[in-house]
Amino acid sequence: MTKYIAISNRRGGVGKTTCTMMLAYGFAVLGFQRVLVIDLDAQSSTSITMMGHERWRHAIDSGKTVGDLLLEMFGEDSSGFESYIAHFAGDVHIIPGNRKPDIDIIPSSFELDHREREIMLMGANQSPTIDQVFNQLQSRVGEILRSFEGRYDIVLIDCPPGLSNIAWGAIKAADYVLVPYIPDMTAEDNVGWFINRLAKLDGSRVVRVLPNRVQMNSPAHAGIMDAVHNLYQPLGPAMPARAALANALEFRASPQALRTKFGNSMPVIEGLFRAMLTLFETSPGGRSR
Repeated sequence: MTKYIAISNRRGGVGKTTCTMMLAYGFAVLGFQRVLVIDLDAQSSTSITMMGHERWRHAIDSGKTVGDLLLEMFGEDSSGFESYIAHFAGDVHIIPGNRKPDIDIIPSSFELDHREREIMLMGANQSPTIDQVFNQLQSRVGEILRSFEGRYDIVLIDCPPGLSNIAWGAIKAADYVLVPYIPDMTAEDNVGWFINRLAKLDGSRVVRVLPNRVQMNSPAHAGIMDAVHNLYQPLGPAMPARAALANALEFRASPQALRTKFGNSMPVIEGLFRAMLTLFETSPGGRSR
């Protein structure tokens, strides 16, 4: 069954793009699985990182972004998504064979927020209250995302900062929610607020926190992570603050081996991948059972 993983945090700059990218490569390269990345962040960092600027711009010019897809399919049959999928994303190859990993992506664009407003105006013509408009939009987003069931092993959803209705619909549709955070003085309150909001939903999704940009020898970071993890269960590995991870966000036109791309951060990819496999075994997401 397809497993849906939303990567989300109300705060920006915590590493959602990094986490999404590492998971995509981990599942596709190390696990030989079929992966779809859905970029719901109007900043489009994941799209540019996974596609390269030229290919991303072509998707925008062709009207083939996630905002265009949602606008077209809102209220319609959710079966016409194929033309919005960009196949074989990323800049790595699998050795031996030098073939591209099975990573597809539906890219975002800077216009996604505008598309959401257009969809809400469409809904306002059909629903008498704003709450009904919100609920209709969230439900429809979830239905569209779940329409990929069976086509992929893994669907990764990179959510925007905050909780837009599109993001909330994606989170409701997910089996797993990963919450990356940076261990600073705002972490405990920020993560707590977000997870408490998630707790008000039904209990079908599994939530884990994931510390990012961690100074591994910092007592301050260690203390903050202890405080957060005493309250909220971590996925497992902490993602260290390493130049290799930052450099890996650059798209290279010539594909390279995964170990070349990530250098001494390759163990982070492997640890994250193994932690997710363990999570699948020990905590199956309720929606996909």
